Amino acid sequence: MTDHTVAIIVVAAGSSTRFGKDKLSVQISGHSVLERAVASVRAAFPDAPAVLVVRADQVDAAQNHWQPLGVRVVAGGAHRQDSVKRGFAALEPADDTVILVHDAARPFVPVADVLRVAAAAAESGAALLAAPVVDTVKRLRSDGSVETTVPRERLARALTPQAFRAGVLRRAWEAVGEGIWSDEAALVERLGGTVMAVTGDPRNVKVTHPEDLETVSGVFPSRVRVGQGVDVHPFAPGRPLWLCGVELPGETGLAGHSDADVALHAVTDAVLGACGAGDIGEHFPPSDERWRNAPSGVFVRRALELAAERGWRVAGCDLTLVAEAPRIAPHRQAMRARLAELLGLPVEQVSLKATTCEGMGFIGRGEGVVALSVVTLEPA
Repeated sequence: MTDHTVAIIVVAAGSSTRFGKDKLSVQISGHSVLERAVASVRAAFPDAPAVLVVRADQVDAAQNHWQPLGVRVVAGGAHRQDSVKRGFAALEPADDTVILVHDAARPFVPVADVLRVAAAAAESGAALLAAPVVDTVKRLRSDGSVETTVPRERLARALTPQAFRAGVLRRAWEAVGEGIWSDEAALVERLGGTVMAVTGDPRNVKVTHPEDLETVSGVFPSRVRVGQGVDVHPFAPGRPLWLCGVELPGETGLAGHSDADVALHAVTDAVLGACGAGDIGEHFPPSDERWRNAPSGVFVRRALELAAERGWRVAGCDLTLVAEAPRIAPHRQAMRARLAELLGLPVEQVSLKATTCEGMGFIGRGEGVVALSVVTLEPA
């Protein structure tokens, strides 16, 4: 089979009522459910004509996103079957073209499964992916009690994509007239046609409820970015000491153009490094009078904004301070809480440690403080 003998319809015109919000826009490892669904089915036939069917009120926005990617967008109908028909009409396929119909709420389908179901439809006229039922199945009475155990040997879960020769669908629609069917395979079955079941990956789950996202997310490798930041400041008598956005009363401060919060400077550099946005000196040069005595929380917040613009958010922060003085332990919880607040994280996702140099080097002589930070970013 070639891309020229296949066409793709992705149905995304549902209301997400059971999910509680637009489930297709929910992110999974940096891409929406819809983006992953379209990409997964197109991966097998990247040059095949593809139509995305969305709600009428989403057409303009969807066109702006998808048309540059080679996907045509059309408005759906009142029912799933109406949406499939509209996608089919937009394709105007020849009778021998294999039409792949995929649910936009299924973000994962292996390429091999798509190829096999398309080949089965080309040979038999209609096919669907199916996952054998592995659990014991019970039929229940209306009061919730078990009526009987249903033999599962010949049961399977219907997955998508389903695949049909275009002529099979045309004739089925003409024959059935007005009616409602759950999917196109059910329509062909109703008319006595043969639909071949092709064993598919059981992880090809349809996102219906929020908890389904946890199941689906495990299929995709997580994406993270890690950045490190290091900063050093000498002590400067007569200045207040700021660490992690907390003033330590009675302690000697640090020299610097801003408030010289060495801890937040290291964290800022770690965030900037993780998202590829340069370093603190590039964004807040000491030659700029705007930053004289500025609170370093401003730097952290700007680094977070730059990360967000690139599609990232902080997932965790580890910070180590190296100094002979001051003692960090009495202030650790306040510093950790303030750092977590600045990063928008629960405090348990922020670590703060301190150590000394056992009297060695400039740190051991009490001349300054070194801060080392590691920040992990995840897709926003």
